[in-house]
Amino acid sequence: MQNQQTTHPNRFGVITVFLVLTFFSIGDLLEVISYFAPVVASPLFPFLHESHDLLALIVALYAAHKFSPAVGWGALAWFVVLHIPYAYIVFPNSLPELFRLAVLTAAAIIGVRIIAIRSRLERQLGELASDMEIQRAAAFQRADELTILNGIAIVGVEADNVDTLIENAAQILNNALHPDYFAIGMVEESSDMLRVYNSTLTANRERLILPLGKGVTGQVIATGKSRRVPDVRLEPDYLAVNPEVLSELCVPLKVSGNVIGFINIESKHLDAFSESDEYLMTTFAGQLVNAIEKVRLFQIAQRHAQEAETLRQIGAVVTSTLNQDEAIERILVQLERVVPYYSASVQLLGEGYSEIVGGRGWPDPAIVLGVRFPIPGDNPNTVVIQQRKPLILGDAGSVYAAFREESHAAHIRSFLGMPLIIGDQVIGMLTVDHTQSNYFTQDHVRLVSAFADQVALAIQNARLFGEVQQLASTDGLTGLHNRRHFMEQADLEFERARRHQRPLAAVMLDIDHFKQVNDTYGHAVGDQVLQIVSARCRETVREIDILGRYGGEEFVVLLLETDLEGARILAERLRQCVVEPRISTDGGMMKITVSLGVGILDKECPDLDHLLQRADQALYKSKQDGRNRVSIWQE
Repeated sequence: MQNQQTTHPNRFGVITVFLVLTFFSIGDLLEVISYFAPVVASPLFPFLHESHDLLALIVALYAAHKFSPAVGWGALAWFVVLHIPYAYIVFPNSLPELFRLAVLTAAAIIGVRIIAIRSRLERQLGELASDMEIQRAAAFQRADELTILNGIAIVGVEADNVDTLIENAAQILNNALHPDYFAIGMVEESSDMLRVYNSTLTANRERLILPLGKGVTGQVIATGKSRRVPDVRLEPDYLAVNPEVLSELCVPLKVSGNVIGFINIESKHLDAFSESDEYLMTTFAGQLVNAIEKVRLFQIAQRHAQEAETLRQIGAVVTSTLNQDEAIERILVQLERVVPYYSASVQLLGEGYSEIVGGRGWPDPAIVLGVRFPIPGDNPNTVVIQQRKPLILGDAGSVYAAFREESHAAHIRSFLGMPLIIGDQVIGMLTVDHTQSNYFTQDHVRLVSAFADQVALAIQNARLFGEVQQLASTDGLTGLHNRRHFMEQADLEFERARRHQRPLAAVMLDIDHFKQVNDTYGHAVGDQVLQIVSARCRETVREIDILGRYGGEEFVVLLLETDLEGARILAERLRQCVVEPRISTDGGMMKITVSLGVGILDKECPDLDHLLQRADQALYKSKQDGRNRVSIWQE
């Protein structure tokens, strides 16, 4: 605001005017002084006399114009007062002289009046011009305000994140207001710091991260009230970032009563900011807060939509594969979309340990797969599993020594662990790590919890599928392949051996007099005999061989990469492992013998059924020859 000053008449000039008028009036009295009689008698004296009076009136008019109408009126009154005595003294008949003076005075009055009217009009015009200038300045200021408000509204619509919005808004405010120094600061609650977005860089050409609660900005954030500092040199809390600053104005950014940041402007002049400036910046702050809230709501909506879509995709992953490793890998890929991490792992709980069974983020996953952590132990895994709830570590290395070792863990600062729970049982945990300290928030906990549920579901599905597969392919009593599954596996190996002309043999095994065992001791003892015989056979054959229960008390073995002699030797070994030692059952010790037949693959054997028929025919021969023996199939 500009101060309006009133123009006062120059005192010396006013005194001079009145002295001149006095001099002119005294000059008129020369006519009564005899000494000046020769001058008065001159023919030019009447002309000089009347010109003299006219000049006096002109002086009065000049005073009215030069100084003010009031001075002119005073000068005119002074002229009349001084000339009336002259009219009575000099002229016996003073009426003509008074008339002449009256005419001159009337002319002067009209002149002063005209000057007074003109002065009033000039004053009114000046006031009008001043008002128009004020209105013009206010209009420009309002235009700037509207430009700023409109600009902030536009960037609030166009920006897709808060950082971009604030940077653009700071530039708009700086371009419109041109302050010496200007900044917008936002509170980072996780780190108790202020992140400052400068439209003008600081004196040392660096961007700022300020401690929360320090300086004038800290007071504004703490109290939620604006502050104007006329002289920062007298403010003990002022942080001297820019040495040239002399005054400061800071207004808060508030959402529902909570301060989320500030707008701060600084000037190189003392007391540069007025109450109207504070009101203006408060208005801008309100508009900026609205824009920030819109962007944040938009980001939240986008994030929720992405989370929903990601969870939908995870649900599709869980239902599309029953392979545990594949499901875990896909889920961790989707998790990184909504919770960026350095590394993530899935651990399953064993007897006294948790073991990494899947992970992502390491240069070589093989380094960590299979790594076990003792439960209980000095590790966060124990806390997560025993307490059955999430655990966040802002600085893992300061809590657990393992994170300070020279390994992948040395890069980890933030840690988030989530238990995997099926029903009421903890089966393991999901972990995510980050190289940045204090990275994970409660919002991350919510998301990781949803993913942990999906991981647990995927593991449960894989386990159930494995159990179903096991039931579908395994004989429930002996644990060997059942006949259907044996035929499927054996058929594949038969075709491979025939195609590549590799040796292949089959051995059929039947327990001798097994019906007598059932009839004498009952089926429970008979089941024990079957279980023990199958266990001894499993221990005798190689891992690559395919052993199955063919039906009743009959077993079959497909011997891969085995010729006739090798098959005979293995068959004899099977016979001996069953005979000795005796079998201990609930019915007592028993001597159990078996009969075996061996069939071999040759060019005349067209398919698996023919190979098994050869072994069965050889088994029948062993039965005919007295049992407890091995027979080789012959044409």
